[in-house]
Amino acid sequence: MIDGQQRTLSICEFRTHGFNIEDPDRGTLYFSTLTKDEQEKFLNYELTVYFCEGTDKEKLDWFRVINIAGEKLLDQELLNAVYTGPFVSDARRHFSKNGCPAYKLGADYLNGNAIEQAYLSTILKWAARHDGIAKIDEYMALHQFDPNANKLWAYFVAIITWIRSTFPKYRREMKGLDWGAMYDEFHENTYDTDALEKQIHGLMEDDEIMKKAGIYRYVLSGDLRDLSFRTFDKKQKREAYERQKGICVHCGKHFELEEMEADHITPWKEGGTTVADNCQMLCRNCNRVKGAN
Repeated sequence: MIDGQQRTLSICEFRTHGFNIEDPDRGTLYFSTLTKDEQEKFLNYELTVYFCEGTDKEKLDWFRVINIAGEKLLDQELLNAVYTGPFVSDARRHFSKNGCPAYKLGADYLNGNAIEQAYLSTILKWAARHDGIAKIDEYMALHQFDPNANKLWAYFVAIITWIRSTFPKYRREMKGLDWGAMYDEFHENTYDTDALEKQIHGLMEDDEIMKKAGIYRYVLSGDLRDLSFRTFDKKQKREAYERQKGICVHCGKHFELEEMEADHITPWKEGGTTVADNCQMLCRNCNRVKGAN
């Protein structure tokens, strides 16, 4: 169904007392409180249905045109409409309802909210990447006629279980991280969770680290690129530049201040901090080479 799903469901739910309507003259009305004549008109009302054939891209384009005058739909809502079927229906049951299972299990680790399709979009992205599929729509097309979304749900449960067992202490910095990528890369490794927690605690207190959320991947990868450190300010850079008389300490050539970049003499991992005495100026090329090493 490209459009009209919510309207069709609303009609069905009114018939089964799923909700009521408010009439300014008659008050609250359920199907059972309508007159016999009104009930007959309701049940005999004809709906016009168009059957469209086309590629997935054409269906998406049609859906956008149909809804151009209404409330803007999210990309995931468009994909749900194009790839409607048992897989999407079951996936939405797990990830797209208020108080859905995904919310109860993993709301602390996911951005957005379920009803706006944020949870479903996230787990589909993780699952597609896990299976080596480049785009969510390709993944949904592949699984459109699966009888259910059990495999997708099991993958999500495995990720959340791994997070909780690896990082028992919850911190707000854990919300919204790419846990799917970390699970895929590191879940088969064995970690001392107490040692990880001590390391995380120490890094959280380190005011040199600006990107605290990057700590979680760093303690697993050991890659400093997962962290973001304090940078030297303009005054510190100018002092180091004047001290060096504009000479790059690596290649020995002279450069203008704008052609140079600040660097820690003693790296953070060896106890270096972002203070004037630990600042040196390198030309851009030397700094890139040092960073790569």
